[in-house]
Amino acid sequence: MERGNADRAIDDLNWADRCDFWKSYSPKPKRGRKKKYRYREPLVLCGHGIRIRIDHQTLLIRNGLTHYPEKPEETRLFPGDAKLPNRIVVLDGSGGISFDALNWMADQRIKFVRLNWDGRISTVGNAAGYSGDQILMAAQRAIQGSKRQIEIAKWLISAKFESSISTLRNSIPKSENREIAISKLRNSISDIRNSRKSFSISQLLGIEGRGAGGYFGAWQGLPLKWGGLKKKPIPVDWSEFGTRTMGWRKRSRSARHPINAMLNYGYGLLANQIRSEIVASGLDPAVGILHGNSNNQNPLVYDLMEPLRPEIDRAVLDFVRSHAFGPRDFLISKWGGCRLNPQLAQAISAAIPSEFGGSDLVEAFVRRLISVR
Repeated sequence: MERGNADRAIDDLNWADRCDFWKSYSPKPKRGRKKKYRYREPLVLCGHGIRIRIDHQTLLIRNGLTHYPEKPEETRLFPGDAKLPNRIVVLDGSGGISFDALNWMADQRIKFVRLNWDGRISTVGNAAGYSGDQILMAAQRAIQGSKRQIEIAKWLISAKFESSISTLRNSIPKSENREIAISKLRNSISDIRNSRKSFSISQLLGIEGRGAGGYFGAWQGLPLKWGGLKKKPIPVDWSEFGTRTMGWRKRSRSARHPINAMLNYGYGLLANQIRSEIVASGLDPAVGILHGNSNNQNPLVYDLMEPLRPEIDRAVLDFVRSHAFGPRDFLISKWGGCRLNPQLAQAISAAIPSEFGGSDLVEAFVRRLISVR
């Protein structure tokens, strides 16, 4: 019994050490034009006991706790400050936010989003005041089942394949599988753009699915660097990347591998930005081009995410290649899902670009939607 208590105490210390390690993580400055300050970057919160409230007309934010002992961090935001975040992201945190705080954030054009531990969006706030553009929404519905819908779908998939090729070239070591995947993606782009060939939406989805299979197939064997395995074991398949598949049980639709878990967080952040851009433009997120099943409430969000997913992939791959992980960076749920240490999730969010080109993509979509032929 005493040995068990000692093991648990050591286990808690190891967890706290990994939390402190990722908490001190600071991503390398992004390349490009230097800025005097980080303009409207997201504020990422995690842990238990998060509090967001109004105090003397300012937004007072207390970050959550991830381990004991830890001193809670407080951030105070003043209205009109040029350094205000463009959104506040809560990563699987617990706590509370007041209605007054939501109103304050809406006035300052700060979006609020909460992600579940598996990276899925559970809450999005401050889309208040949205009034759809009647012309755009009518155009969205008018193209359903038309040639214009097929043309836009072809454009989205081609753009995704082009970006996928770039990610493979820049972030995956050269191998036979990589070159085969690139060749197949190029051939698919040529087929899709061939004006003499006709496609249905289901056929295009089939092409997209096969392209994604080859793309992630080129990732197979990508190694992860580990340390501290003598203190706690990890599943054998965590030593390298296998497949982009979720849980095998009906109750587990979450990632079963650390890289997939990190990708899910990145995709969640991307979905939030795309949804914000769609709503801001006056489009209806419920009317999609490719995605349209009854279980998807915002199919257009996932349509417009497709060309930008490889950008998230590239950021996660670069993060994985430049860091060594420990067993305490991940937890396994009772259904076999892989869960990130909250401080690691926060570090990954900081490493992913805050802007994914979503506004440009939505603008390009609108041009294709209403262009006169």
